Amino acid sequence: MKYKFLLAPAALLLTSAAANAATYSITNFDVSGLNQDVIEDRLSMVGPLFNGWDRTFKQGDPWVTAYGFHNRIAHNQNKDKGAALSLGYDHIIADNFRIGLALNGGKGQVKHGDVDGHGSSTFYGVNLYSTWTGKKVNVIANLGYTHSKIDSKFKYDGFDLPLGDGKAKSWNAGLRFETSFVAGGLSFVPYYSVRFTRLLTDDVSVAGDLLDGRLDASFSGASIWQFPVGVNVGYEYVCPGGWKSRSMLDFAVIPTAGDKKITTNLGGFASDTERFANSLLFRGKVGLQLSKGQHSFGFLYSAGAAAHSSVSQNVTVNYQFMY
Repeated sequence: MKYKFLLAPAALLLTSAAANAATYSITNFDVSGLNQDVIEDRLSMVGPLFNGWDRTFKQGDPWVTAYGFHNRIAHNQNKDKGAALSLGYDHIIADNFRIGLALNGGKGQVKHGDVDGHGSSTFYGVNLYSTWTGKKVNVIANLGYTHSKIDSKFKYDGFDLPLGDGKAKSWNAGLRFETSFVAGGLSFVPYYSVRFTRLLTDDVSVAGDLLDGRLDASFSGASIWQFPVGVNVGYEYVCPGGWKSRSMLDFAVIPTAGDKKITTNLGGFASDTERFANSLLFRGKVGLQLSKGQHSFGFLYSAGAAAHSSVSQNVTVNYQFMY
């Protein structure tokens, strides 16, 4: 932490408040990534489009996915959690080429453990996606935008310091390549992805009992590249009642490059830098997909671990109607 001149403890308080606001970029980054996961899980060879029904004769499908998330970075005690809903529709336009649009929205909360800071966010976004499928190859492309509205404040020695309404936004693009093979009665889907995310957080004004007037806090942008590499292993079988199912395990290693820290500048006299992304993440998933007739249901649990005692957990439930 750097100061242009020595300040009273209130300066530390104000800088901590700005750092608390920066954690909303973390939520925006998490939500942007989860929305990409929802698209990839749907269009993947392990998803409902390949699970027990003939996609060749299906022209279009509406679908809905709900997810919840909870993440923790223990070294600075930051936590964020939330839930969202995605609604989408996709259509086959030429042989094995499919294109679709998804809308999403939800609410989240952040707690900054270094101080008594907390807040809430409302986020929404849109994703345009497509996939091309060959005999043994599947390629998924995705473009997305996520917007968050932020309301944050914290307490210090009995004083309230609201940060007011802030806004964060992110743009993302991704490509996923995968193939499949069967061995020992199990289906294997190795995959490789490239993802890019651009994060921006608008300036906020700090006000409260400790200030005479307002003070502006600004945040640096961040450009992040991720390269997930993994394999999905599944077992397909027919349940009583004619339900076709696929239970699966998934493991991925996700290297990350680019801007993994965000710098907060408070009124031109103080700045602070905070990490929001790790250089390497290990992620595991377990799930079940069921389909019968025109209906498909799925459940997925995901957990990730990285350096700095970072832990993430996500639960996803999906449904689609096929015709």
